[in-house]
Amino acid sequence: MVCPQCGNTIYPRIVPAVIVGVTNGDEILMTKYANRDTPFYALVAGFTEIGETLEECVAREVMEETGLRVKNIRYYKSQPWGNVQDILMGFYCDLDGDPTIRMDSTELKEAVWVKREDIQGQLDDWSLTHHMMMTFKEGREPRSI
Repeated sequence: MVCPQCGNTIYPRIVPAVIVGVTNGDEILMTKYANRDTPFYALVAGFTEIGETLEECVAREVMEETGLRVKNIRYYKSQPWGNVQDILMGFYCDLDGDPTIRMDSTELKEAVWVKREDIQGQLDDWSLTHHMMMTFKEGREPRSI
């Protein structure tokens, strides 16, 4: 925004967040958040900390919420969140090692591996989370490097 009288420019404060599709072959990690009454699954997500790269945020959020290690982190696409100051950035990554989920129950009430053909998606068709889940279901996610 630019002040019409003095010309002072104010730039918006943007809050970066990641949405993560953790894959293990033909399965993707799906979650339900604690303390929310949503009937549908989501993907791991979280806000980037100061001084942290997006890729570091992906690995940290997955580890904190599920106890899983990831590799081959690859950017997918972004989505501005119009009613707040968030910008969501979607990433896919591959499981690195043991697939045993050690869920943080303060953040999640459920975390499961779901096969491509069993993905239901969400009620909307506009969210980045839904789009990433359906892209994986259709086998169109960016492949490992």
